[in-house]
Amino acid sequence: MKILLLLALLPGATAFAADPPAQTFQIHCSACHAVDHMLVGPSLVEISGIYRENQDGFVKWCVEPQHKREGVVEMPSMAHLGGPVLRGLHGYILEAAAGKTELKKTEGDPYTVPSAMTRRPQVMRIFMPDASPAAIAVALPGDLSFCFDASECRLRYVWKGGFIDGFPYWKANGSSLAKLDGQVVYREPKPPLVALTSVAAPPKFLGYRVGKDGIPVFRYRNEVGNSIEETIRPTADGKGIERQFRTDGQGFSVAAPEGVQVESSTGSLQISPEQAKSFTLTYRWK
Repeated sequence: MKILLLLALLPGATAFAADPPAQTFQIHCSACHAVDHMLVGPSLVEISGIYRENQDGFVKWCVEPQHKREGVVEMPSMAHLGGPVLRGLHGYILEAAAGKTELKKTEGDPYTVPSAMTRRPQVMRIFMPDASPAAIAVALPGDLSFCFDASECRLRYVWKGGFIDGFPYWKANGSSLAKLDGQVVYREPKPPLVALTSVAAPPKFLGYRVGKDGIPVFRYRNEVGNSIEETIRPTADGKGIERQFRTDGQGFSVAAPEGVQVESSTGSLQISPEQAKSFTLTYRWK
């Protein structure tokens, strides 16, 4: 059975702040779709021709895509974007394709990495090693990238070098994993914030938005129901990461893994409820 991508497995996960349709397309779609020629998926010209007068059909396909063409990767579900965002994308696609014609397909490797996948920053939903199917790969400015696990609502690991090699995933039509183009420099064994209460429940991913700098802001509830926003950026020297947290004010203690230097903007790894509303943890490794 073919494996479906990440957030389709997370009912109710929706983006919590809508970006302009053009920005949404660049973030979620441009790695696989070009305006006037086949890339990993069909062009906007072709999509426009199919769904020009059928916005509802376009939204339905995005939410529940199926394998349609031999030798072409099955599209991941875009259910996490929500209906209004998908309808905005429909309008953007019609506008972008207006007056364009499909370019003739040239010979070559259909699995060549699209140039869009080499840009930084970017967000890619794809099956990743050592993570659940709900993995999100993020290429940060510089040479650091990270894997966020939306099922467990936590950072899995950070690697240095290039971004990802999606050839194994594309070639296997979604039944294999992407490969890291670089070396892992940090693995996180468990979530860093330990709530000061013993009530526990499964964490819940609430979606993400992408800021003006192109870096995602993840939103989730932890095991005790605290609402958390987390943004991960590289340090100025590129030798670590800065993790900005915004929470509902519940206090936390910070679990610092062995071999990693962790500093808090509050001056302590014991975060009071007042401090927890907004603070930054800086991670450096040798």
